[in-house]
Amino acid sequence: MMGRDDILVGIGGDGGISDAGTIYPNVGGYLPLIDQGITTVGDCRYRKAVPLEGGGRLDIDTNWGIRRSFLPQGNRRYIPFQQPTTQQVMIDTISAGPTTVILTGSHTNFAIFLMTYPHLKGNVKHIYTMGGGVRSKNPTGCCPKDVTTACTPQQCGDIGNLFSSYSTNPYAEFNIFGDPFAAYQVFHSGIPITLVPLDATNTIPVNEEFFYAFQQHQSTFEAEYCFKSLKMARDTWPDDQFHASYFMWDSFTSGVAISSMRNDKLHGNDFAELEYMNITVITSNEPYGIYDGSNPLFDGHAVPKFGLKKGGVHSGHVQTGIIDGFCLIEGSRKGRCEDGYTKEISGLEAVRVRVATKAKSNVDKNSRLDREFFKSFLEVLTLRDNTGHFDITAQFPFYREVLYKPNFVNKSRGKVTIFDMDMSAGDFVSLIYLLKAPVEEIDLKVPIVCDDAVMCLRTIK
Repeated sequence: MMGRDDILVGIGGDGGISDAGTIYPNVGGYLPLIDQGITTVGDCRYRKAVPLEGGGRLDIDTNWGIRRSFLPQGNRRYIPFQQPTTQQVMIDTISAGPTTVILTGSHTNFAIFLMTYPHLKGNVKHIYTMGGGVRSKNPTGCCPKDVTTACTPQQCGDIGNLFSSYSTNPYAEFNIFGDPFAAYQVFHSGIPITLVPLDATNTIPVNEEFFYAFQQHQSTFEAEYCFKSLKMARDTWPDDQFHASYFMWDSFTSGVAISSMRNDKLHGNDFAELEYMNITVITSNEPYGIYDGSNPLFDGHAVPKFGLKKGGVHSGHVQTGIIDGFCLIEGSRKGRCEDGYTKEISGLEAVRVRVATKAKSNVDKNSRLDREFFKSFLEVLTLRDNTGHFDITAQFPFYREVLYKPNFVNKSRGKVTIFDMDMSAGDFVSLIYLLKAPVEEIDLKVPIVCDDAVMCLRTIK
């Protein structure tokens, strides 16, 4: 990985979960916990929120071959069937000592780890996660102020961003909606959490000024690859609102995490305004304890799965798909289902979470970049350290293949970190950003690749 062999990559697994809730070793995390059985075959109920076509799951490709068009090609690579599983790399890394976890997809894999190895939970010192919406108002799907023709607003003003499901669930964000029960386990684990929700990411769109500044800062392979990925997203965007609709979701979260680690003792952050809120993750809808066939954790079980409480917060109706009659409200364009909602509450169910509420403005008022993180992002990607190199084993096949390891002899190391990512272009950009960041600030040990998130379908195939 960028000339380094000291970084493990965790991929999938073939374990399962029994009907009684027994978690077998090396569960792959391809399905949300509510649907996971003994095999990887399942309903994928939450992923249905992303349509198959029209820019949906089957149209999404995180690469489009751009890496082969300009990156050096070597014959050394990660081979999936020879990689350790996601659960194994988490066990190995977290059992070795204090660890930070960054989550930018659904929480399935990490929730399974916490449920299976609770004795290792004490080694996880902090969780940073991109997901949810607390007080957010969706800025997309709104009618233009100067519109002269009839216009019907869509998800405009919603807390969530389910662009295909706001008529049934206007509260959820895709990462948390991918596995609400798993997110609940993570939030209620007792581990300190910093949440970067839509509240904050909605304030850092990829505006034109940043896009063109990025275009002029491609002096490393990593910067060039990331810009090409971003340009691909812009060029294939379904309308002309890319710069107002595409946000720095995952990479911004990575920046917030690094800044918090760097300013740990001061509890400050260079890139985001933070405050504490009391929240929970909604996993089912009231009334609780009414079993209608929608909830596999309770329906058909004399004893609820995972030892859950009958009539508790997990025992209500669970959204079954994009269109769910239970979620529809007659005469309203907005539904009532809250599956995956990171809801601000009080009482025993509330968890105190540090929440990013807004991206900070650039302290340099003369800069054309309006957010402080934009400046850091470009600086990190163009660092000459930690950059990719030509692999001479490809250009000169008779050279002996060597094991590349970085030289950290005279360098202090940052916090040991696991990065749980999905297969989206944004997460790959985040991975490169984390790898490029100085090792004194973050010591990335393990990226975990693929779960039941949006972009995973093509990879599993």
